[in-house]
Amino acid sequence: MNNSPSRKRIVRSRLTILLFLICLGTICQAKKENVSSLLPPGGYTIENIVYKNTIQGAQKLDIYLPHSQTSANTPVVVFIHGGSWMHGNKEEITKKEWIRLMLKNMLHAGYAVVSIDYRLVNDSITVVYPAPLADCKDAVKWVKANALLYHFDSNRIAVMGTSAGAHLALMTAYAPDGIAPGNQSLQSYDSRVKCVVDIYGPTDMSKILRSRLSPIAVSMASLAFKQKVLDMRSILLWSFTGESGSHPGKRTEKCLLYSPMTYVRDAVPTIVFHGTKDTVVPFSHTAWLQQAMTAQGLPIEVHPIENEDHTFPTITASQSEAMAKSLILFLNSHL
Repeated sequence: MNNSPSRKRIVRSRLTILLFLICLGTICQAKKENVSSLLPPGGYTIENIVYKNTIQGAQKLDIYLPHSQTSANTPVVVFIHGGSWMHGNKEEITKKEWIRLMLKNMLHAGYAVVSIDYRLVNDSITVVYPAPLADCKDAVKWVKANALLYHFDSNRIAVMGTSAGAHLALMTAYAPDGIAPGNQSLQSYDSRVKCVVDIYGPTDMSKILRSRLSPIAVSMASLAFKQKVLDMRSILLWSFTGESGSHPGKRTEKCLLYSPMTYVRDAVPTIVFHGTKDTVVPFSHTAWLQQAMTAQGLPIEVHPIENEDHTFPTITASQSEAMAKSLILFLNSHL
């Protein structure tokens, strides 16, 4: 086995991204921040509505309404939280100031926001794909099924997500429903949406999870990385592919099945916010998506956030305001 320093550096560079994913698990765990200051006059919230039941438990959502609705004409943005597919919850949208500003601006612009929980991959591997994607698609279907009750406009729905949630938002918007059949009670509805908001989301799962690495390469990585990092990669790959490490080709094939890049031909208008110095989901994921959509003449709007890392840890107030403004202009144009 070649254990040269150069070989170790190559493996280290390929797997460094996974170390950061562990950090994402700490996001969105705190109690929901106060949202009253974000609501416009007459706005209100409805929390913990069960939108589907699964063998792992009830999946819930929160609704943020811009006003006391009297007619079925309120457009909806379905928000999907991040957290490396393993952590997080629907309260993420009330946390960091830049995303709170997005929520506030959407509500003041007259959009209802539906923030959802979905099944998370866990150490016991009781949740495997396409279950989390089916939850996200079912949430959109639920919005359509309950449009009359909550005065939603079922023809004006967008999906939005951060990180792993952005991946799920893109898949919800681009991929056919047949890839992730959901609850039978919602089968008469579809998950088609008008547009999607991608905030630093991965677009090629085979690259973000390094599915092509051979068992030998992974073994070498154990010399440089804690076992927790390698175990996390193993859990995610098994959840996405159901294949062991001895079949990197099959793993890659399954990863591509759950990659937004695979479904670009059916993409809806897309806006992306992504840090140019992202060390978790490299900006190249957005560049690939932009190139593919542009080549097919499909509308995509990319906003690089200069020198920002994942989650925008040092974003300025002016940058946050610019993002929120661009978001509303995009939604007004496409929703």
